[in-house]
Amino acid sequence: FRYLLMAGTLLCVSGCGSIAGFLGDLLTLSDETGSSELKRFESRQELADYFTEQIVARNNRAAGSGFGFPVRGDDVALGVVSEDAAAGGSDDLGASPPPSGSIPQDGEALSGADDFSQTTIQEEGVDEPDVVKTDGTFLYIIDNNQVRIVRVTPPEALGVVGEFTVAGFGRDLFLYQDKVIALTTTGGGHFFGGGIAIGVLPFIDEDALFDVSFDARDSDLSNDLLFARPQTHVTIIDVSTPDSPTLVSTTAFEGSPSASRMIGGSLHLVLSNFQDFYIDVLPALGTRDLDLSGIDVEQLLPHFRQTTAQGGETEGNVLTWRELSRPTDADGFGVVSVVTIDVDAGGTFTAVGVVAEPGLVYASTNALYLTDTEFNFGGDRRETTDIYKFDLRSGRAEPVATGSVPGRILNQYSMGEFQDKLRVATTVSATFGPIGTRSGPFNNVYVLQETAGSLVTIGRVENIAPGETIQSARFLGNRGYLVTFRQIDPFFTLDLSDATNPRIVGELKVPGFSTFLQPMDENHILAIGEFISEDSPFTDRGVQLSIFDVTDFANPVQTANIVIGRNSGAFSEALFNPKAFTYFPERNLAALPISVFASSIFIDPPVIALVGDGDLVDGVAPVGDPDDSGVEAPPDSSDETSSPPPLPEGFDGLVVFSVSPDGGIEEMGRVSTRFEENGFFFSSFTRGVFIGDNVFAVTNNGVRG
Repeated sequence: FRYLLMAGTLLCVSGCGSIAGFLGDLLTLSDETGSSELKRFESRQELADYFTEQIVARNNRAAGSGFGFPVRGDDVALGVVSEDAAAGGSDDLGASPPPSGSIPQDGEALSGADDFSQTTIQEEGVDEPDVVKTDGTFLYIIDNNQVRIVRVTPPEALGVVGEFTVAGFGRDLFLYQDKVIALTTTGGGHFFGGGIAIGVLPFIDEDALFDVSFDARDSDLSNDLLFARPQTHVTIIDVSTPDSPTLVSTTAFEGSPSASRMIGGSLHLVLSNFQDFYIDVLPALGTRDLDLSGIDVEQLLPHFRQTTAQGGETEGNVLTWRELSRPTDADGFGVVSVVTIDVDAGGTFTAVGVVAEPGLVYASTNALYLTDTEFNFGGDRRETTDIYKFDLRSGRAEPVATGSVPGRILNQYSMGEFQDKLRVATTVSATFGPIGTRSGPFNNVYVLQETAGSLVTIGRVENIAPGETIQSARFLGNRGYLVTFRQIDPFFTLDLSDATNPRIVGELKVPGFSTFLQPMDENHILAIGEFISEDSPFTDRGVQLSIFDVTDFANPVQTANIVIGRNSGAFSEALFNPKAFTYFPERNLAALPISVFASSIFIDPPVIALVGDGDLVDGVAPVGDPDDSGVEAPPDSSDETSSPPPLPEGFDGLVVFSVSPDGGIEEMGRVSTRFEENGFFFSSFTRGVFIGDNVFAVTNNGVRG
């Protein structure tokens, strides 16, 4: 019961305060300098003093809000290891030589152009994690604590060939040469102990040779109430022998994963240790009993433990005070670490960090950018975003510059680097004045350049689409694209050829809005988004694919559009997660998971459904030329907004499209991901993977083609 009360106190301390607390937060704005500069700590004692100040300030702010009490005593300070002890080498725990993995140059791909699709990424040469990866012969799938290796080539050999159990739960993995790198998490707050042990019983359904299903059994859950800091586990697995995967190393880092990128053999992992994670060393946070005198600063720095295949263990601090910086305008006592792991060297790593709250991450092959936008409970405290740049060219992350822009950034695709300049799209929230007057929201695009340790704004276009907010953005070379929304979707084109004078040059308004923009070639953009009926904007919402022709950059044209669920409504994970959208330009194909809302949950669709008279070929859904698959030709392509025949009611699965700048968009077929034979009617994730002439629907319940 005491722990439950403590959890409630922490929630209140973290920002759910009273009106007095809310006003107190606003008043702290007067103490801010507006500078985004990062300052290095000069000593361990300086870091200890800074931690103390931030903890006391938070505790007192909680007290002023009516939650918690001022810290006990006026001159308390965190304990600190003496400089003599520091000279003994304790600062070097966790340090290692810079990773030796090669870093591709701009535009260099991580692998050759093989006949299979890859994870949707933002920048060529910068891989991003997902639940499934493929090398064209095998699928590597992670679901919670299981990594499965599924053979898919040839299709008739489809089946699970290997499995590997990892600690914790996760949905992110990388494939690098003959190694799989799994990212999982454990702990993370108050929970009933004992965990959930999952046993996996994969099998092949003999009646449906090309389905592979995953079954699971849960063990009993104990009733012990525990607390643990979250940990991120990085497990490197050797899959050179797919039926016998082996451990290379596993490293548990304190903190939650914010983002990760892989460039060559270097894995860049951003870890967040939020202020509320320190309840184990600050159990009285928010109360009059908080006493910092017995706490060593080392306890507030994130720790790690690494285990190798040979059973050797190494542990210590992920980083030391020498690798930490702080923002000029203090942002609490949480620690964000940028860890660079050398996969080729078995998992050795280096790290740098910022004492701040984490934001978004964007990475090119040369640099990683971390944002920091402070929020209060109302979500509207700081209307600026600080940006920290880390150079990656040395094989490790090195902080090199900081900057700030007005507004907030939607996601990683609202940032993009070109010719060492960063382009950023932001939205400034609406503000309210006397008697209900309102200003904004509005949107901006900024161009920043590194100059003497600062990210200086050298170009800007502001006040774009007043009253609307950004729904998607993309920066490609000297061009930029922006989608805003209130009722109609304005698609903007931006000329960025003159970095000091970015300009909106074109605008097109179409129903609904796009949430992700995928370049097809220099003059065509493939967009996924929501179709919203002008007659029933709150009920008739479908999933739409569109092609925009920007050959005449000042006059963009929508040349193709297809809507799924125009009348019944539909949803896709790809609307908010681009990795759920698979684009295979080598074959002019795309696939995405779609759920079409049913009029009755008791109506079951067929297992596989194809448009027209198409049949399964040996149990595998073919893709490519419609004439080869037996799929009926689509309606007259001159009808740009025509919809395909309606999907079966209650459909959940993968929908495959032919997409090309010249041919438009045609639906090729559908693969249901309901494994009725095992009672799995819904999947927690679905990905489409193209290999040669075949498409596979990959879910946490199984693989179907």
